[in-house]
Amino acid sequence: MFRAFRFIVDLFSQRHGIVAFVFFLVLGLLMRQSPEPVRESIVTTALSTIYYPAQRIVSAVGHYKSIALENEQLKEENARLRQETYHAREGLQELARLHTLVRFDDKWDYPIVTSRVVGHNPGRFLTTMVINRGTEHGVHENMPVFSMNGLVGKVSKATLNHSRVQLLVDPNLKLSVMDRKTRVVGFLESMDGVRLTAMVPTHAGIRPGDTLITSGLGGIFPKGIPVGTVKDVRKSDLDVMRQMDVEPFQDFTTLEEVFVMEKEPDWIVKELLDE
Repeated sequence: MFRAFRFIVDLFSQRHGIVAFVFFLVLGLLMRQSPEPVRESIVTTALSTIYYPAQRIVSAVGHYKSIALENEQLKEENARLRQETYHAREGLQELARLHTLVRFDDKWDYPIVTSRVVGHNPGRFLTTMVINRGTEHGVHENMPVFSMNGLVGKVSKATLNHSRVQLLVDPNLKLSVMDRKTRVVGFLESMDGVRLTAMVPTHAGIRPGDTLITSGLGGIFPKGIPVGTVKDVRKSDLDVMRQMDVEPFQDFTTLEEVFVMEKEPDWIVKELLDE
């Protein structure tokens, strides 16, 4: 059929007018002398030959629209599945974090409030953050805050539904720590809002790689919360003391959830130390 159409086009494109005229004249005579079924067959063949290119174009356009629509639907489905996968992965990670929290809940006899980090201080250094739990949820000032990795800091201010957490790297926070191996006690602090250092006696025997935990002294933090590891031990301005560089277990820039320990400060201990 397509070949017949091309044949007719070639006749006119090559300007063979006489040949074309004779061809159609003979075709007309044959149709007049032919039976009705033959004439209908010739007309149907001719029309289908003429409309064949248009039919191909219409069919191609419809096929293209169908593919384009299917492609858009597949893109939407892919985006939806990606979002569902992301939420499922986040849910599994959160479930794992909460499962690990059970070990902390069993270790200390204090209730624990799970909270999310909703803000950071706008300063140059990250020294405080805001969580979405407050006095309405049992959170009060000076309660310890920790993560799965270790100690984060303490609550410095509590409102009805939010609280501000003072991080370990805040220069205003002083913490009593203990070397897990030697049981020597030192005081941890940050001088610049970035690095953590601790002072210990010269003959304490502490080595790089040792683990530091909260000592339980001071009346705020219970004993045994992991704090960090000793990176380096060097001389200080005092001959009887050594200064340690401490790497905290928790990276404060990646915090998403934290846990507040509902432990009220032991003010009796604090008052005795202040006397």
